Amino acid sequence: MNVIYDISVLGVGHLFPKNRTGIFRVVENIAYGLAAAKECNLTFCASSPQYQLHVLGWCLDYLDSHPEVGKAPLPHLKYRRILNNKLLDLNTKINEVSKLQSLLLKSIRKPLYLTNKAIESYFSLYPIDSKSLSQANIFHSCLYEIPAQTKKAKNIKNFLTVYDLTPILYPQFFEISENEEHFVKKAIDGLEKDNWAICISHATKNDLCNYLKIDPSRVFVTHLAADKNIFYNCSEQDKISLTCQKYGIPDAPYIVSLSTLEPRKNIDQVIRCFAQLVQQQNIKDLYLVLVGSKGWKYDKIFEEISNFSFLKDRIIVTGYVADEDLAALYSGALAFVYPSFYEGFGLPPLEAMQCGVPVITSNTSSLPEVVGDAGIMVSPTDADTLCHNILEIYNNPSLRDSMSLKSLERAKQFSWEKCTQETIDAYKTALNS
Repeated sequence: MNVIYDISVLGVGHLFPKNRTGIFRVVENIAYGLAAAKECNLTFCASSPQYQLHVLGWCLDYLDSHPEVGKAPLPHLKYRRILNNKLLDLNTKINEVSKLQSLLLKSIRKPLYLTNKAIESYFSLYPIDSKSLSQANIFHSCLYEIPAQTKKAKNIKNFLTVYDLTPILYPQFFEISENEEHFVKKAIDGLEKDNWAICISHATKNDLCNYLKIDPSRVFVTHLAADKNIFYNCSEQDKISLTCQKYGIPDAPYIVSLSTLEPRKNIDQVIRCFAQLVQQQNIKDLYLVLVGSKGWKYDKIFEEISNFSFLKDRIIVTGYVADEDLAALYSGALAFVYPSFYEGFGLPPLEAMQCGVPVITSNTSSLPEVVGDAGIMVSPTDADTLCHNILEIYNNPSLRDSMSLKSLERAKQFSWEKCTQETIDAYKTALNS
């Protein structure tokens, strides 16, 4: 089968490392899997409606630095990258000398802006070269709306990966103006009756089918996985100690939470519970480590920390942590705590389990599918139960050991090879329909 796979997400993540979150990992691992699959003749594309003048170049740069997956071609409209770069260079030069307030510069700026907008508009309509499109029979958008160009192609079966419906079901967790529609909502609303969807959990499939009333037989579930090269049970105490030193974590017990710092992840609940536990139980040696980049309304999290001045040195916010440090950081923790309100899948709990860490997470959305009976699940609003379970793990080494073994066994049920094969099976079902 001839597959066009959109890697816009990889281009953006290549330029901005802090964007290499869950969706980046999904798109990258499936790209590797499809590139290695004998059933697929793979072509990449960059059809993102965002960053239109930039994303092609970023994707090409990504492929240049990843030769294993870069063997698959990324054909594009002739002269597109050259024209983009010329216009961007010209725009940069005008901005550099704009202080001169030259009439000539003012006269150039508006035509240049209009030219840029015209090119963006053209590329949004025709992001894929016609030759690649004519030879393909599968188009797979990994995040953004399926392009009108591929919807019109009669030889194409169009797929969209749906990770979650948070912007639709929980808009309060996103900063969206009244006149703006979130790109995820655009992508989902843009699904047509003859399109196909891949969801990363049964919970997300149920949400999608309830929202769109789409035929469930056209929606497939492909559970994700944690990269075994990044997330593993690190038993080297020296490596754990050096990694902790790198991020300012003392040589002491700690619990860890990893996510983008934003309201949906319910980090302020973790902070309050930690403070309550330390204060009520008079615990002197336990630390809370919050890993992740700042997201929307992250100030609320730091305000919560400031409410407990006696814990100023006991709550450590690391910011972004490089992939090569994650296994050691996870493995050194007493427990991983993740009381998120809503998840399409929930990669961090699976990553923690693959590192052999006891997991406490929410009993909502997709998280029970991921954790199964290996972890402890609580309501994201139940502070007392969360406190109780953290204390149980802190006080009980045998419980930690048994939960660690359960975590490792549960994580074995997920793999990127399985996820890739399920994706290919979905393609085959569509082609045979």
